[in-house]
Amino acid sequence: MISARFSREEKIHHLVNWSTTWVNHGRGESMWAYSLRLGGSHALLNGWAGNPRLLKLLTAEERRRLEMARARSAQVWRDREPARR
Repeated sequence: MISARFSREEKIHHLVNWSTTWVNHGRGESMWAYSLRLGGSHALLNGWAGNPRLLKLLTAEERRRLEMARARSAQVWRDREPARR
């Protein structure tokens, strides 16, 4: 697997981009899928969202939107239909 490297600015851009889709459209791509699309591990975006130093660089509005997007994403996961067997 190719290891993707991102600058602090790129990480912030991707966090804001991911959260904006969820906040503006009510639905978005999972963190898992977004991370894989970036060429990283499935936990890439989730790791950035949990990094206190990176979160301090976000504006209060960006942090609020990220929290809202994570909550909406988690709710969609909880509300999904169980797999049919």
